[in-house]
Amino acid sequence: MRLLRLVTLRSMYKRKSRSILTLFGIIIGVAAIFSINHVNEKAFQSLTEFFEGTSGKVQLEIASASLGETLEEEVLIQVRETEGVKTAVSILETTALIRSGEEEEEPLSIGFSGLGQEGFTLHAIHPSEDRELRDYILKEGEMFQAEDEAKILLVYDYAMEKEIRTGDRIRIQMEHGVEEMLVSGLLLKEGAGMTNLGKFGIIPLAYGQKIQGKEGRITRIDLISSEPVGNTEGLENLKERLQAELGDGVLVNYPGREGEDTSQMLGGYQISLNFMAGIALFVGAFLIYNALSMTVAERKKEIGVLRCVGMTRGQMTGQILFEGLLLGLLGSVFGVLLGILLSDGLSGIMENILGSPIEKGGFAPKLILLSISVGLSVTLLSAVLPAIQAGKVSPLEAMRKNEGKKKKAMERFLWIPGLLLLAASIGILLWNPFPYDVQFRLGSMTVFMLFLGATLLIPVTLSLWQVLVKWPFKMLFGGIGDIGIRNIQRSRNRTMLTVAALMVGVSMIVATQGITGSFKADLMEWMDAYLGGDIFINSSIPVTLDVREEMAAISGVEVVSPSAAHPVVWLNDGEEEDVTFIGIDPEAYSRVTKFVFTEEEVEEEKVLEQLKEGGYLLISEVISSKYDVQTGDEISLKTQEGVRAFQVSAVVLDFSSQGLVVTGNLTDLETFFGVGEGNSFSLKTVEGSDVTAVASEMKETFRDDYDFLIESNVTLKELADRLMSQAFGMFDVLGVLSVMVAALGVLNTLTMSVMERTREIGMLRTMGMTRFQIVKMIESEAGLLGIIGGALGLLLGILLTWILLQAMGAMSGYQLEFMMPVKAIWMSILVSLVTAFLAALFPAVKASRTPMLSAIHYE
Repeated sequence: MRLLRLVTLRSMYKRKSRSILTLFGIIIGVAAIFSINHVNEKAFQSLTEFFEGTSGKVQLEIASASLGETLEEEVLIQVRETEGVKTAVSILETTALIRSGEEEEEPLSIGFSGLGQEGFTLHAIHPSEDRELRDYILKEGEMFQAEDEAKILLVYDYAMEKEIRTGDRIRIQMEHGVEEMLVSGLLLKEGAGMTNLGKFGIIPLAYGQKIQGKEGRITRIDLISSEPVGNTEGLENLKERLQAELGDGVLVNYPGREGEDTSQMLGGYQISLNFMAGIALFVGAFLIYNALSMTVAERKKEIGVLRCVGMTRGQMTGQILFEGLLLGLLGSVFGVLLGILLSDGLSGIMENILGSPIEKGGFAPKLILLSISVGLSVTLLSAVLPAIQAGKVSPLEAMRKNEGKKKKAMERFLWIPGLLLLAASIGILLWNPFPYDVQFRLGSMTVFMLFLGATLLIPVTLSLWQVLVKWPFKMLFGGIGDIGIRNIQRSRNRTMLTVAALMVGVSMIVATQGITGSFKADLMEWMDAYLGGDIFINSSIPVTLDVREEMAAISGVEVVSPSAAHPVVWLNDGEEEDVTFIGIDPEAYSRVTKFVFTEEEVEEEKVLEQLKEGGYLLISEVISSKYDVQTGDEISLKTQEGVRAFQVSAVVLDFSSQGLVVTGNLTDLETFFGVGEGNSFSLKTVEGSDVTAVASEMKETFRDDYDFLIESNVTLKELADRLMSQAFGMFDVLGVLSVMVAALGVLNTLTMSVMERTREIGMLRTMGMTRFQIVKMIESEAGLLGIIGGALGLLLGILLTWILLQAMGAMSGYQLEFMMPVKAIWMSILVSLVTAFLAALFPAVKASRTPMLSAIHYE
């Protein structure tokens, strides 16, 4: 047994170049799987820690049923008197900004939560009571007392960013005005300090109520139950009793609901990444199979000799499987190491998308073992057929130089299962199961069936491809090109696998370009409408709408369109859904920008008149798609005056607030929800005005009284474009990795082809063929492989784009319009050809340098 293992190691060492190339294919696939799953795990861990840290021991939360409204403190007394409640505390929450002597604008943020200016979250709490539910860990200073005034604690990291120390006096701007407070201490970014990702502060409850003019009012009540931990039935019973006792005016819920939508959207993104990583490993499997098949073919005579001296079929099969196992083990281990390096870059991309820091390192042993197991499993599965072929080699067959009639007969009928797989996958696509396949399991299977079906059809179409490229190749390479393209018929299986690897790699690049193009087209169209005009102004603290008159008075401003965003509760078939109500001034809005309607032949003037009239809403495409709400339907919202029905006037494209958005007029927002302030303003400048100059004057005018973010819309669109490029950057990386693996396949195939034809090449050289003609012959062979892989990759890539867009629509609710990736059409052929030509360069030069005499004697 040991001798057999040594024979295997000798064989691998003798063909070390091929072994290294095969290892590289495994390494890339495993690295992609490991790094993506590691970052996925850390991203969800970050979200979980964030929501658990901010919630602490809280088991239930009680807030006003009208989102954004406050509760009377009497509700707290009623809750504390309820049987089963162990501890209940109150919080008054608001958003604030730190005003410094030299004002700095808060940066604009674009992420899952939408677009806006970052302020910090301020909680007014009772210190001794709240510490029973949440951990406030002091870094320095001391906690204030309940009766203290004008004292604040900030999170240490955030304070350092703002160059604030314990004992400093700072100015805090809130909705009602500016207050000066003493920083009595700094908190660690742990437990409650993780609220709003550390952009967080706390003040005494009584003081917070006083300065905001909300004496006797609170935002929410957090409580823990007297039931034993883990008694979910008892907690659910308490939740129902509290809801019944407190009535419809309040909402009793479990903490952490706000994280569900973010987790769902992140999950959809990560499903797509895992799918792409799976394809990369799929391409690696082709390379492994190809390499081991070539090893068996190359060692055919050696295998025959070993069989003659007593090696059994089982031992021969085991030897090839051992080689595959060893390659798989080494490739998987190095793949995990490469994955550790890749995970840092991917973590950075995910942090930008999520808007939350992701822990570096902390690699789970379970994930390491899983990644190695996946690499080993794929390698062994890819090695099974070559191992069986090696075991079936008889001593007599080993002396023959042809591949045998059995194998050729098998090749002739490969198109039948290929056609069946294609038919089955097309049937699934026509059925369109994606609305019911949110985890994309059936979708992934369909894509793999498409790839496998197309792969099995390649051998039977080779003659057709030769006819199609014959004249172009004759013009490019001369008569030598005709000889080169005929060589791909010699080993159809090898050609099939090489073309398939190129096809899959190219299709991934095309699909990434297609998805990015479709998403970018819709996003930019929406941003043109959402931002509108020439200048965008945002405030993290609601401001009076009277400020629009001051804005309009600035030279160069033609129209000011205000808007306000307010969270509301939608009663959808008895279920409560959190959505954002965006209030606008329809007349000003129509002069600055326009709506992006998803339906055709919408009468915009009629829609605007309905919005002015009131009682009408525009709903986002996400709401329409996910909840089957159409124009003319009614949706019921919880208001200050009870439940009120609004009629849907039209469906629009909207990417803000994860698409869960309804749009109405500002009058309805104030009448029914008590919101009379604005969050953002879109400005249209007079034609010919200098937008930069107007924006600068706007900043100077409002610098002392407001903390506005004022930017030109061009700058904001560039920021959105940059974020989207980062979000899809990992898909591009996986596509490039797959093409690299495919290039290794081309290199392997042509190296084997040159080796098998060494005597033939020597004879051609003796008959007068020059070294350059040898290079052209092999490059023409590679060129045909590149054209077939590129063309098939383009077709499957376009189809894959459509499949992924449908799946993304089912997962997120966004129905993205398919945009033909024009750039990818020429790029796919170019990438495939360049990859094939470069990969063929080494075997071509090697073949041209083979001495004629040794080539003729080669066996």
